[in-house]
Amino acid sequence: MALKYTEKFVEPFVLRTANKITIVYRIIEPYVIKNKGIRPELLYNKIDMEQFSNVEPAPNLPKPLIISVGRLIEQKNHKCIIEAMNDINGHLLIIGDGELYDSLKNLIKDSSTEDKVTIIKSVPNKEMPRYYKAAEVFALAYDPTLEGMPIPVIEAMACGLPVVIPFPKKEYSDGLEDIAIFSERHPSSFGKNINTLLNNTPLRNDISKRSLAKAKEFDSSVIEKREAEIYFELLNKR
Repeated sequence: MALKYTEKFVEPFVLRTANKITIVYRIIEPYVIKNKGIRPELLYNKIDMEQFSNVEPAPNLPKPLIISVGRLIEQKNHKCIIEAMNDINGHLLIIGDGELYDSLKNLIKDSSTEDKVTIIKSVPNKEMPRYYKAAEVFALAYDPTLEGMPIPVIEAMACGLPVVIPFPKKEYSDGLEDIAIFSERHPSSFGKNINTLLNNTPLRNDISKRSLAKAKEFDSSVIEKREAEIYFELLNKR
């Protein structure tokens, strides 16, 4: 009840009375325009690039390793990549917890991929870079109509990982066309693209360099600089 009230009354009021609106996902833009009548400014989720540099990979993990990070919920579609593992010569490490944990564990058993898929419910934030660094590929089949660029995608790029993610809607592009390997949200598409990366080291290395370069655009120093500029602009208008 409280959530519906917020959506119906509070959010529209806040949007109408705000002097400046920023968003972290481009897909939110139509909602803001509908309720405010102006285009918001896109400020992506930020990361600290320093946390992902000069990091040793986590030891004793299977190779080649595909890593997927995110809550175990329908929106993240971990089922897609688990099912793709039947046709991939590698190991999938999923880091995350959520309401689908038991059903995903059952899926792993039923699909006979117990020797190819591992789920770790939780890893301390400071240890996450080591797990990314241990992988060859990052993959996440999230719903692009509900979220833009999840933080784990940016974190993976900060570690120089090629990312296999869903096709975005054309109007919601985040400029990853030269970096990401876009896939349909079904196992055969993800499986094909993951295999392409695992079997082509020069391609993987090339995308790795471009991923790392792109990730610098999301460094906290860049995003916070623009945030500060926005605050000063608003204060100077008073």
